[in-house]
Amino acid sequence: MNFLYTLLYFLALVFFLPKEYFKRPKELRKRWLKEKLGFLEKLDFNSNNKEYLWIHAVSVGEVMALKELIRALSPQYKILLSTITDTGRKVALEHFKDLEVKVIYLPFDLPFCIKRVWKTFNPKALIISETEIWPNLIRVMSSLIPVILINGRLSEKSFKNYKKLKFFIKPILNLFSAIGVQEKLYQHRFQALGVSPEKIILTGNIKFDLEIGDISFSWEKYLKQPIIIAGSTHFPEEKIILKAFLRVFSNRKQGTLLLVPRHPERFEEVEKMIKNLLSDCSEVSFLKVSEIEKDENFIERNRAYKLIILVDKVGILRYLYRICEIAIIGGSFIPHGGQNPLEAIYWKKTVIVGPHMENFPFIEEFLKKEAICQTSIEKLVETLEDLVQNENQRKELAKRAHQIFKEKGGAIEKTLKIIYQILGLHL
Repeated sequence: MNFLYTLLYFLALVFFLPKEYFKRPKELRKRWLKEKLGFLEKLDFNSNNKEYLWIHAVSVGEVMALKELIRALSPQYKILLSTITDTGRKVALEHFKDLEVKVIYLPFDLPFCIKRVWKTFNPKALIISETEIWPNLIRVMSSLIPVILINGRLSEKSFKNYKKLKFFIKPILNLFSAIGVQEKLYQHRFQALGVSPEKIILTGNIKFDLEIGDISFSWEKYLKQPIIIAGSTHFPEEKIILKAFLRVFSNRKQGTLLLVPRHPERFEEVEKMIKNLLSDCSEVSFLKVSEIEKDENFIERNRAYKLIILVDKVGILRYLYRICEIAIIGGSFIPHGGQNPLEAIYWKKTVIVGPHMENFPFIEEFLKKEAICQTSIEKLVETLEDLVQNENQRKELAKRAHQIFKEKGGAIEKTLKIIYQILGLHL
């Protein structure tokens, strides 16, 4: 089966490689291909006596979730941090530039590519975040060093797909030295796939151990209150939320909606949609963060009291939530499974989610305790209207959500305990 998987992966790679190569900016293409093939060079860090730990985080969300864990490990180890997406790489480079962290693209899931990375860095262990199950990566590295899955989760969709391939996935999953999981639900799902129960440890969700710096923006003082942020949106959520905002604020003097698409390659598409929808709305002004940052007085000179702002910049959403009254969480109004609502809750903001939050089972407790609002596309206008009108309701929701958030911390400490135990160290 390993041979068949590798063959199928190689054939798929040959087919998709040109597309993946050319979709990247020109300045990244050669680096991307070189690193994907495993050709890497060590960085000349000051403490060359320290060994490497290889940590894999697929994209921006996982990179930011692991921020405190990486900082906790960095005094003892140099970190080789692999990502898959360009945005994940960019954010990692920005946030860990003060640490001994080498950021790379995850190599292709081919044995010879993976072995090149191991030979270059000789890491002490491989730590994989969430559900990045790459069979050859796990198989090759587990024969050389411990491989640990942390903050593990299995969505219902992934679980059903893996069950169909249990004969193949079971031995792969059992190669992990340990699997730390976010929820009991995921613990049961890993067991159902045949993972030895003693390997599965309930740690909680690392994303609850958030620490977000209080970064301000020079232009935020010009925004019109109340401020609503639609974060990590997918197609066609931007249009759905923008229409709801325009209806709710049609009879109000002022207000601001910030739209933050999940994927930066959609910025241009979303911009066109906004301009088309606002073509007959003279009282509403459309701006982009990239424009505002070039001219701090851009908003001030714009006399409109209703603003639609496209956040066409990566890595600032977690800081932007601080300035809003209401946060609408993307990926939840389509069958995607939702995006992470915790950054908004961290800032004690009122949160609205759609009907699809399957990727975050912990949301059930927030709903049960009436700490966030869940609504449908059809009722979004009504829900938004109620919250905009009722400040006391907003504050109560935010207070309850933040209390639950604080109670669920501690996952990083439990995860570190697993890592140190496998490495033969003491916390």
